[in-house]
Amino acid sequence: MDFVDQVRAFASTIPAKLGSIKTEEATKHFLIMPFIQQILGYDAFNPDEVMPEYDANVGASTNYKLDYAIFQNSQPAMLIECKRYGADFKNDREWSQLFAYFMATDARIGVLTDGVIYKFYADLERPNKMDKTPFLELDLLNLNESAIRELSKLTKLAFNVNEAIIAASELKYVGGIKTLLKKQVEEPKSEFVKYFFKELCPENNFVGQLKDEFTGYTQRAIKEFIREEIENLLDEATGRSKTKQETTIPTEPQIEPELTTKQSEFSDEEREGYYILKSILCQVVEPARITYKDTASYCNILLDGNSWRQIVRLHFNKSDSKKLEIFSLDTNGTRVSEKVFIDNVNEIYQYADKFKAIVSAYQQPQFSNKSAAIV
Repeated sequence: MDFVDQVRAFASTIPAKLGSIKTEEATKHFLIMPFIQQILGYDAFNPDEVMPEYDANVGASTNYKLDYAIFQNSQPAMLIECKRYGADFKNDREWSQLFAYFMATDARIGVLTDGVIYKFYADLERPNKMDKTPFLELDLLNLNESAIRELSKLTKLAFNVNEAIIAASELKYVGGIKTLLKKQVEEPKSEFVKYFFKELCPENNFVGQLKDEFTGYTQRAIKEFIREEIENLLDEATGRSKTKQETTIPTEPQIEPELTTKQSEFSDEEREGYYILKSILCQVVEPARITYKDTASYCNILLDGNSWRQIVRLHFNKSDSKKLEIFSLDTNGTRVSEKVFIDNVNEIYQYADKFKAIVSAYQQPQFSNKSAAIV
């Protein structure tokens, strides 16, 4: 079992515990200590590796007791401040406590957690002063594979302080840039738009109606650029696949063509969602096998154009809400679906593992169309 599978297996045990956890001590005992032991790989019962109630006094104060300090080479390497499950991490008081502990030690990594959400901090901006924003965040109820892989660098077997700080710096700032770019796509700032305006209209003033129009042009250009880049990548992947041995696709009923006669209903957001799904699923299947059928109510994303092999329905036709209807197979092999609301199409990436899982399941020999009735 690789580390990603190990974290997923651990996370699958969390929901059953949450109803019984009402206090901080219960959170530590049933959630955080197992995480330290099973996921980070440190012996939670060895004081040379994990010290509970670690003294982290600041100045003349003797009141500071850190929940856990993880040691390497007899020195605290990682500090963990625990809160009761469900604590409000938006409260600066929670961060401030860990900040104070951080300054009192030589540790370079600080962790704030309620046993489900883990926020990892470092001192990237100023030495020995913990940053305000985490470089990594892991939610065990909403796992992200890239976050899990970054977490693997902080385990006992892999942890190296200098390498961890370098990785933390890259993760924090690359992630920050991506977040800023996403905001510019959704609502471009004037300074961002002005750069393109000055490059293309150096003789004009960036004011009035021209400014408003160019903001719309910029937003549209970014979205089209992203879509075209995705299409190019998928075309390249498809082109490479044609040089390989042709994949045999079983002949099954209900085959639906990728393109339908209702082309006008295939909106920009549906198209963007479709290409995002192809980019996700190219890791487990040839991109050309992911197709769509658009209807007046939703856009159906299929494997092999087969209506028995539904992956997800994009309910994007209402301007005030967007919804994904995600398909999966239950333990009996019956196809079921769940609906989740999203704010924008980029949130499709959050459910990448579910899309991969259903596509992989459809390709198993035991999957039978006859038993795959929607419930």
